[in-house]
Amino acid sequence: MQRYQNNIRILKEENGVRFYSSAIPADPLQEELPFEYTSRIGDRWDSIASKYLGNPSLWYVVAAANNSLNGSIFVKPGTVIIIPEM
Repeated sequence: MQRYQNNIRILKEENGVRFYSSAIPADPLQEELPFEYTSRIGDRWDSIASKYLGNPSLWYVVAAANNSLNGSIFVKPGTVIIIPEM
């Protein structure tokens, strides 16, 4: 059995230099916003804002961009959420 058989390689290019990474980026880069995120069990508007916008108090920005200012802090699992540009 190979040691690295389950690794995923991603080609990255930076300043004309190519290299491979075995890590999958968890979060988008700032220049990739806005983008879509599919919610999972336990996701809340404030935790999503903290993760992608860097500030949990911006929860209302994410909720408003998704027409979800309905009083609930929890997001239904499987909901496609648009993360807006700031």
